[in-house]
Amino acid sequence: MKIINGGDFVEEAVKMLLTARHAIAFTGAGVSTESGIPDFRGNSGLWEQYPVEKVASRRALMENPAFFLNFYRERFKSYANVKPNRAHEALARMEKAGIIKGIVTQNIDGLHQKAGSKNVIEIHGTLKRVRCDRCGKYYLPEKLDEEEVPRCNCGGVIRPDVVLFGEALPRREWQIALELAERSDLVLVVGSSLVVTPANQIPGLVLLEGGKAIIVNKDPTPLDDQALVLRGYAGEILSKLADMLGV
Repeated sequence: MKIINGGDFVEEAVKMLLTARHAIAFTGAGVSTESGIPDFRGNSGLWEQYPVEKVASRRALMENPAFFLNFYRERFKSYANVKPNRAHEALARMEKAGIIKGIVTQNIDGLHQKAGSKNVIEIHGTLKRVRCDRCGKYYLPEKLDEEEVPRCNCGGVIRPDVVLFGEALPRREWQIALELAERSDLVLVVGSSLVVTPANQIPGLVLLEGGKAIIVNKDPTPLDDQALVLRGYAGEILSKLADMLGV
């Protein structure tokens, strides 16, 4: 493990990115906190305020759909005017320059796409749409506001198209993410605690295949001993990286 807090991180990380044959980024909630979106863990994390089992689980949807949907209505509203920050913009610049080939994200906020990133794999779903929990038909988010518990023509509850605790990841996106990781020799991890499974298998797979990792995070992660660790704010660190890369 090599943890760097100062400016010296730039040269080593830049060399790793420039010499990589196929680099990807893997992002978590910490990449969006500078946009005003709270992360999930930590002292002020979302799950400290709202227990997971009550608002973001399969059980919550089944047992109290009105409460569950109201929580997500508030999230839709709070995300409406949120803008990408320097971290999202730096990753988009790196992708445009071909330095990273794509982004696998745990986030559901769509900020990578707003920043200009094209190849974004959302393995935990998205708040950009809602769907029927029974038949899978998609609707625009506004459908949630029609009733306290809106329902599809088939009778199923209409819910956000996000992965809840107790649910499997979307098969197509997960397979694409795995294939991308298998082809990669470097993963740039940004703002992820790397404790959520199976998502954390993506950086682990890159390392398992003999690749390298750069981890940008404010707090320690389980893979720190196998990576170049850049401790600090994602926006500041990634902006410096992008500038040094000349993109």
